[in-house]
Amino acid sequence: MAIENVETLKTNCREFARIGKSIDVLKKANGENHYIEIAKLTGLHKTKVSGLLKKAEKLGLAKKIKTGIYKKIPGVLGFMPKKIDFKAITHKTIRDLTRKIDCAKNIPRTEFPASLTIKSEINASLNKMVMAYQFLYAVENSLRELVRKVFNNENDWWEKRVPDGVQTTVQKNIDEMPYHASKRRDELEYTHLGQLKEIIINGKNWTSFLPYLKTSDKSDFSATINKAIASRNAIGHCIPLKPKDLKIIDVRLRDILEMIK
Repeated sequence: MAIENVETLKTNCREFARIGKSIDVLKKANGENHYIEIAKLTGLHKTKVSGLLKKAEKLGLAKKIKTGIYKKIPGVLGFMPKKIDFKAITHKTIRDLTRKIDCAKNIPRTEFPASLTIKSEINASLNKMVMAYQFLYAVENSLRELVRKVFNNENDWWEKRVPDGVQTTVQKNIDEMPYHASKRRDELEYTHLGQLKEIIINGKNWTSFLPYLKTSDKSDFSATINKAIASRNAIGHCIPLKPKDLKIIDVRLRDILEMIK
């Protein structure tokens, strides 16, 4: 194999390995297992498994034998990185950020000190909740930074640009439930997903945000965020999430990130 081909293979392996459980799926692609069978073996949703196998084929890591059946390229697993350090992955773009979150799905199970008692079912769901929270953290803080960027050069933008209802609710929260420790950066740190949407689409604000968004359709932007609010509330209130819930969260919160340039 030529050196340039080896380097391309290594690059493609690194890209593929950044996706949670991708290597586990590729290991099961033996030219006999159907992707639905691989889904059962790995405990993943069949749609995700199918997508991973198609990506593996696109990257030259697997070959499609027939419908639903793939076979990994001989020796390709030897080029896979041994361990992905998702903390080291920069996120200058939304794509980088979503990759980083994908990698975080492989974080080790949280272990509590023996002196603490906690039900096993709660402990078992912790890492799933961590993944969901990371997406929520990324979404809400990305929107906050977007608002700050757009209004950066304006004085008193909170009073002039933010809807009265949002201002009133935030002030009430500041008065009644102030955060602990250090002073918050600004009022935006007291806002949540729905309120951030209201700020962005409020009056003439929308046109100011258009250069930083991939959509110019205000209704589409609002609808995409509205679909995610129920998921946001479930995460925020620490409601245990089922596999189907996690899939919905992954899609809906990722859709929001993908709207930002």
